[in-house]
Amino acid sequence: MSSRARRAFVMASLEQYLALLLNFAMVAAVSRILTPAEIGIAVIGMGIGVIVFSLREFVTAEFLIQLPHVSGRDVRTAMTVLTAATLLLAALLVAASPLLARYYGEPGMEVFLWLIAAATLVETLSLPALALMRRDMAFGTITRIRTAGMALTVVTTILLALLGFGFMSYAWGALAGSVLDTGLSWLARRDARDLRPTFASWRAVYEFGRFRGATGFIDRAYDALPSLVLGRLLTPSAVGIYNRANAVCAIPDRTLLGAVFSFAFPALAAEVREGRPVGEHYLRAISYITACYWPALILLAVLATPVVAFVLGPDWGEVVPLVRILSIASLFFFPVILTRPVLMALGHNRDAFVAHFICRAVAAVVLCAASPFGLLVMVSGQLIAIPIEMAVSLWFVRKHVGFAWHDLGRILMGSAAVTAGAAAGLTGALALFGFRFDLSMTEAMFAAFAAAGGWLLAVVFMRHPVKDELRPIIEQARRACRRSINIPAASTTSEPG
Repeated sequence: MSSRARRAFVMASLEQYLALLLNFAMVAAVSRILTPAEIGIAVIGMGIGVIVFSLREFVTAEFLIQLPHVSGRDVRTAMTVLTAATLLLAALLVAASPLLARYYGEPGMEVFLWLIAAATLVETLSLPALALMRRDMAFGTITRIRTAGMALTVVTTILLALLGFGFMSYAWGALAGSVLDTGLSWLARRDARDLRPTFASWRAVYEFGRFRGATGFIDRAYDALPSLVLGRLLTPSAVGIYNRANAVCAIPDRTLLGAVFSFAFPALAAEVREGRPVGEHYLRAISYITACYWPALILLAVLATPVVAFVLGPDWGEVVPLVRILSIASLFFFPVILTRPVLMALGHNRDAFVAHFICRAVAAVVLCAASPFGLLVMVSGQLIAIPIEMAVSLWFVRKHVGFAWHDLGRILMGSAAVTAGAAAGLTGALALFGFRFDLSMTEAMFAAFAAAGGWLLAVVFMRHPVKDELRPIIEQARRACRRSINIPAASTTSEPG
């Protein structure tokens, strides 16, 4: 990875880590203020908004990233079609809100959906600016904007929850964050706030968005579907429990994979524009992902009890078995996150859509078929759904990238060995505590450090490729420590041999 790409990836990762910390604070605080039923109602309302406004993906501003050259007309077209689509969808959602409120038996959901529509409309105005910044790989600016907006969302949501606004706290928080996001985006990219309508570049929007839109809609609908189904078949409390299980299980995902898509598409698109093959980059990314993601999932599955207690509080014990199942199922998720950016960067938007459609359709059938039997059975369905997504993703990427199966197998074996090293350290720590899983936070932290030590030793011993990415980080940390205690750095000039 080049130094420029590494800096861009670090900034993209920083955005995700800061968002994770802020979201963690909100989840931890609100879970201790609101009831599972109140959280469930908010999740249902936001799920409806997600499905409706995912149709904006058909006119996404991200076509700007792929263009060889961007003109002012391209940017104005992005703003025009996005705003028009969002206005139409917002009007439809507001019109349907009374029916939806009656369907779920919650009158307050009507106003909730109005606020979600307003928040999405405001957020839409920031999307062309953010797309241009991603094209330029200006992830530092994006990080500052997103962090400020997320911080305002979190503070607003928590304060309103404390003041007794209940599930409406989420809608007001989303609106506040969207206003700040758009304002800061317009300040950062003044060339992306021209509201004069034009459809001059509609063909570029259509060619990019037709499959991306279908893919995005299927993806968002799949994510929201379980909550909407549970809200109708079971209770809002079940929706709240399911949502919190996913929130806890998403910690490794957001920590280790959250920046991958934000960074991968612009980076891979740049490789393609410059005529370089992406197969080597794809396999290297798989090796990095599995070496870090797999050990984190194993750690979460084992330490689910103390992690849930720490994140959500002591009253969410029903979440623990769900987190364990989701963690094990997510071991198969490693290639899925890269499928869309790889295929989109290569210009194969149709295959990106087909791959997503197959994955999500099969998974939706599995989840919906299992949902009448309760939360535990529905979550267990992920043990079937995610491996299918893995197989489909690998097949479609290999069709265009052309990597060898034995090369992939070699990479996965190396990551499995690194994961075994982390598991060995974790097992050693558990042995000291009598192989209990209801560890205290102090014991859980000791176990996590033991797992990290085993992981690091395995990385060094196995000479895993991720070691090359750790060296600059370790060197920067060493220099920072030296500066903090005023120790001059050793000379890097070697004596002639």
